[in-house]
Amino acid sequence: MQTNRCDFFPLPDLLKSEHLLCIQPHPDDLEIGAGATVARLTRSGTKVTVVTVTDGSAGTKDPAITQVNLAKTRKAEAEKAAAILGVEELYWLGFTDGAYLPYEEVRAGITRHIRKLKPTAVMVCDPWLPYEAHSDHIRTGKAAAEAGFLSGMPYFHPEDKETGFFPHDINTVAFYLTAYPNTFIDVTATWNLKLSAIDCHRSQFPGDKGDMLKKFLETKARQSAEGKNCELVETFKVLSPQHLHIFEEAWQC
Repeated sequence: MQTNRCDFFPLPDLLKSEHLLCIQPHPDDLEIGAGATVARLTRSGTKVTVVTVTDGSAGTKDPAITQVNLAKTRKAEAEKAAAILGVEELYWLGFTDGAYLPYEEVRAGITRHIRKLKPTAVMVCDPWLPYEAHSDHIRTGKAAAEAGFLSGMPYFHPEDKETGFFPHDINTVAFYLTAYPNTFIDVTATWNLKLSAIDCHRSQFPGDKGDMLKKFLETKARQSAEGKNCELVETFKVLSPQHLHIFEEAWQC
């Protein structure tokens, strides 16, 4: 009988996270990918903190809007959405949206927040999503995954010790917007909170665009729930840090 190597490292239970640190490339990514799950977690007592990597200042097709004003608008929208989901703490790394994200600096910023906030789990968009064209998503996802894997090592970004932030291990890395889900969360009871949070991002989803997005997400959630004795599901790839290095079967776990 062949041994399943995924069994060497048990998959963590996302719903048992004590403190979840959510990383998003832009304001609104978390609501789209995991808003209903975040609402379920906060209502069950999990502390959820959000770090946004960019300022969202490129998220428009209207040249009449300045990037400075759009960044302010998007920050205010994110704060309203977070309140609906039950998130009390938001942090901003402040990188320019749509520019060339400096990978090492993003990784350092995420590592610093892991060590400062000491979460038990990290959640981020899946950077290995096939056909993902947005480099902000790819770099943010990979930087968060690497930070989650290495943040407990003293010589990984050792400069953090000078500011009082010391190595900290997490036990869970969860990827939203993934093509390889292994975790299916019943979000029937909190789905409307997700939709209300998305509605806060009016600069991104005006008029019919927001309605079409919500219909698409609900169709996806209903299809994901088939055979699972619930109506609506959000999907994740949940791994332990041990799965994130020289583990060929991680995509199958």
